Amino acid sequence: MTHAQPQKKSVFNMNVDLMHGPILKSLLLFMLPILVSNLFQQLYNTVDTMIVGNVLGDTALAAIGSCGSIYELLVGFGIGIGNGLAIVAARSYGAQDEDLLKRTVVGSVVIGLIASLVITTAGFFGLHALLQLLDTPAEILEDAYSYIIVIDLGVVVMFMYNLCAGLLRAIGNSVMPLVFLLISSVLNVGLDLWFIAGVGMGVRGAAVATVIAQGISVVLCVLYVLARVRILIPEKKHFAVGSHLYWELFSQSISMGLMSSIVSAGSVILQYGINGLGTLTIAGHTAARKLFAANAVYLYAPSSENAMPELPRTLRHCSLKNYSSAEYGRSKA
Repeated sequence: MTHAQPQKKSVFNMNVDLMHGPILKSLLLFMLPILVSNLFQQLYNTVDTMIVGNVLGDTALAAIGSCGSIYELLVGFGIGIGNGLAIVAARSYGAQDEDLLKRTVVGSVVIGLIASLVITTAGFFGLHALLQLLDTPAEILEDAYSYIIVIDLGVVVMFMYNLCAGLLRAIGNSVMPLVFLLISSVLNVGLDLWFIAGVGMGVRGAAVATVIAQGISVVLCVLYVLARVRILIPEKKHFAVGSHLYWELFSQSISMGLMSSIVSAGSVILQYGINGLGTLTIAGHTAARKLFAANAVYLYAPSSENAMPELPRTLRHCSLKNYSSAEYGRSKA
């Protein structure tokens, strides 16, 4: 068994030690960046809605809203998968087993790519039929499909960001995912204005802007890991993940994915009733839902109205690391 070496502190290395020192201080330092991440995530989602509504009008806003529950289902499932994979990574890091941690990174990437491929393929062949099944009004059906299909094709980008952010948080770094989110948030707003108002791409432009902005955050996150977090970079020998570890990663990721998306699955059914009330009602419901999400920012995780509250998530990371390092007393404190 190999052991993870303590990393030197620097401006770009802001790991919070959840296994030593005052536990309340560590929990707060770890949780606050995640809360701020929620704020900016919801703010730029709200700005997305404002731009579409003001530039393109109620019909375009309704088109995005009519597939909003599907979008939340995809995002919630992706966030849940990332959180589930991070559970195994946090446990490996807490046990100071660097070899297991690096094999976990390899297995996480493989499972995530497979899950993304399955979701993208299912969406490519089934989303248009699903929108029709949800009684999407004919006048917004094609706009709604043009938006959600781009999001579906970019699922792999969304997964990669959630995986990178989850792995960094698993080793105690919740600051750098916030930095990358801030950059992508600002970029997303600028791209929204350019693609929607400048290029004239319509609602499809909003989806393209989201995927590109998330892609930039993934690139920045990967570059940061390569430059500063060598403990997460596997070697050739770590590609022998093993069936037991694959099963553990699969079971954790699927269970967390289902848990994070179960409410959104109900919202998809609710969307059927809302769509039957007409375009203006859909637009009004979309605006109200975004307002609710912004007000609930300090309780709910970014991009998913049904995701896990941040304090329990922080306690989960702390408990996993201390349990794995046999610090049982700290995990109960």
